[in-house]
Amino acid sequence: MSDKKIAIVTGGTGALGRCVVDRLASDGVKVYVPAISMEDFNSVFDRSQSSDEPEIKSIFSFVCNATDESSVVEFVDSVSKLEEGQIDYLINTVGGIHGKITIDEMDTKTLDSMYDFNFKSTFYFSREVLKRMKEKNYGRIISIGAIAALEPSPGVFAYSMSKAGVINLMNTIAEENKGTDIRANTVIPSILDTPANREWGSDEDIKTWVKPEKVADIIWTLLRDSFSDVRQSMVKVYGKY
Repeated sequence: MSDKKIAIVTGGTGALGRCVVDRLASDGVKVYVPAISMEDFNSVFDRSQSSDEPEIKSIFSFVCNATDESSVVEFVDSVSKLEEGQIDYLINTVGGIHGKITIDEMDTKTLDSMYDFNFKSTFYFSREVLKRMKEKNYGRIISIGAIAALEPSPGVFAYSMSKAGVINLMNTIAEENKGTDIRANTVIPSILDTPANREWGSDEDIKTWVKPEKVADIIWTLLRDSFSDVRQSMVKVYGKY
């Protein structure tokens, strides 16, 4: 196994994902980002040779639909072949939320879309990457949870249900692999300070939010071997929320 760590970051073109990708790449990790299109990837990560960001040259991508099982299988297989079966880190940041709607008015389309986007995408990637990690007896999987998965939150049941599944998935992976050097944990941020959230948040709200860069720092800390005894944890990154 190469000394250079190999990572997959789902949702890597998003506000949090980009910070995670940059954090890992700046510390010498080779990062693969599933992207809905290469245009989407290139719009976030400058692939030009003139780029003055050296870590950019450690960031790569293939087109992948994270909610499509066969697409995820193909993506992970491609990375595995290029890296001779080595995938050290998987960070699942892909996800989304729906508009507020009470259970009596909720349609199955909303329920299914949240289940697909938040849970199934995380399950597909975790399952496929875990196969490679078990072959090497080494790996770290970190997924993003949500406060709504821990506490009843009116109007967002489909979202909270899907994120609760993510937490359970990480805990189960951790338990099933507790005799190995494979770890799985969940990071649960409060509201992230992103451009999209700033469109509706007040100045007072924003003061309590968590910077994506801070979450990325915590994820990087959990990935390090010095924290190898930490497994099946839910790390709450609430800031001043």
